[in-house]
Amino acid sequence: MLNAHNVLQRAKQSAFGSANTTATARLQNVSSFALTPDLQTRAITQMRGSLAPTFTTALDQYASNATFEVSDETFEDLNYWLDSLFTAATPTGTGPFTRAYAAPLTAEAAPSFMTLQWGQTNEVWQMQDASVATLTMSGSSNTGVQVGGSLIGGKVIEGALQTLSDRTGLTRMTGCMAALAIDAWAGTMGNTAVASSAFSWELTINSNRQYRTYLGGCTPQAWNDQQWSGQLRLSLELNSTTDDYLIAMLADANTILERQIEISYTNGSDDKLEIQFAGHTMSAPQLFQDRNGVMTYDLVFDGVYNSTFGNWLKINTISGINALA
Repeated sequence: MLNAHNVLQRAKQSAFGSANTTATARLQNVSSFALTPDLQTRAITQMRGSLAPTFTTALDQYASNATFEVSDETFEDLNYWLDSLFTAATPTGTGPFTRAYAAPLTAEAAPSFMTLQWGQTNEVWQMQDASVATLTMSGSSNTGVQVGGSLIGGKVIEGALQTLSDRTGLTRMTGCMAALAIDAWAGTMGNTAVASSAFSWELTINSNRQYRTYLGGCTPQAWNDQQWSGQLRLSLELNSTTDDYLIAMLADANTILERQIEISYTNGSDDKLEIQFAGHTMSAPQLFQDRNGVMTYDLVFDGVYNSTFGNWLKINTISGINALA
């Protein structure tokens, strides 16, 4: 059997613990996927007058985890991962459709849980209660947007693929569609464009999500998030604009640099990705890095709540997709 024949299919669950075995979408843009059943076992120690390693073992609990990567994400398919990390968005508009995601503050996120079917004919494995626990998004001037992360899930059993066609009409994001804005802590998000300075960016989000079991069950029966965290890294050319951030960071007052950052990808009026992040620089960068003879440095921001912005992280998308299959 060839790895090239593997496919990944997704079905939305009605609730945690309710597997949906009939996939409705083929996640064809995924470039790599690895599924690991997580068995919690024990070799039971007994005083049996023997040097044998054990006479019996026990399987106490099992769940699963997985990792995925998308090397070139589209405006449309990004919503599958965001829906599974944040509270699932309700699209607004009449086409194109807008989805708004925000890091949770006082109420836990309400993500879309998924049942995934992974493999190929005669070798398909089903992962139920899958959700995105950590998500990394990145982009650069000469690439598209890469998306990857970790999934946690419940039991893994033999599954079945549905006959699903490749989806068409998907629009790939590219670096030439991107824009960056950096604003003061008390300013307006997205107001101050930073042109001809940024080479790349990387956003990491950790929901600190965990699944748990109770007496009477061996597979996950509930879930919860702990405090979320996130970090945004910008790779910048050193110039008369970007040296202002270094000057502010390393000033005599030893003030931590606080900024609001907006990264957007726009394709006409039909497609948009907008990442809005508020954060502080908790460590100073190396001075300096080299990019083909050009002086550069990395600005790293850790997520911090901003009262003007009303959060530390929001992501908005616009696409032609109303309901996610």
